[in-house]
Amino acid sequence: MGFERETRVEPLHSYFSHILARIRYLLPLMVMILSLFIDPVKADILTLSLTTGDNYPPFTSRELPQGGMATTLVINAFKKSGYLVEEIEWLPWKRGVTLTQRGQYHATFPYGWTPERAEYFYFSAPFFPTKKYAWSRLGQANTLTNEEDLQGTVYCNPRGYADFGKIKELIDRNLLRRETPNSMLHCFKMLLQKRVDFVSAAPNDAMKALLEAEISPQEVQRSEFVVTEIPLHVIVPKQIPRAQDIIDAFNKGLIILRENGRYEVLKEEFNWVE
Repeated sequence: MGFERETRVEPLHSYFSHILARIRYLLPLMVMILSLFIDPVKADILTLSLTTGDNYPPFTSRELPQGGMATTLVINAFKKSGYLVEEIEWLPWKRGVTLTQRGQYHATFPYGWTPERAEYFYFSAPFFPTKKYAWSRLGQANTLTNEEDLQGTVYCNPRGYADFGKIKELIDRNLLRRETPNSMLHCFKMLLQKRVDFVSAAPNDAMKALLEAEISPQEVQRSEFVVTEIPLHVIVPKQIPRAQDIIDAFNKGLIILRENGRYEVLKEEFNWVE
């Protein structure tokens, strides 16, 4: 005598209820397992907090579109590498670099390389090499024709700006004295007041400062020779987690911007005079 097996068909809604119950049971376990493979430091570092200084056209200025040419470059370079710049704090130059060194910001920019900074910061690949000239009062007696003419003079460079090249060499040899006001505007005012002999500045920086100080460009003259040529960098404090990763991310994005032509387009958009 044979027996037929009874087949029970479970209602569809009951079947899905069992599936959902199992998912609810397994979900916390899955989250816990995945968390073991996620580096929380790396996840946090994808969002960056940066700082820079104002009144350094065309590189950084709150009055310029997107905060200036360097600001635009930095934001886009990080974006190409998957890093989001959440905020850029505008601070006085000296304060900004000091707070970044302490680890309160992931990076600051744009800065030239110095041995003192290299002790505390990693430097990115260089961008936008900046040529600085000596600006003196108009008049034959004030003409600076070569580097030797800088010896025995007084020059002006705002607070937070470093000394480079021949100027640094002369200062170290006590053959040049520096005055350090708060801004480039004050430097040019001091120049016309005959408190300094020359100001070291890039053309765009000088023209903006003269305009703000209500000084006619015809009242000053620019040296024919370049006083210093400084490539700019993003700098990241060595003490923070993933510092080298941040530098590598910027460098990777910078290469992409050079290759896709955006780097050169930025120069045109901001009318950069090299």
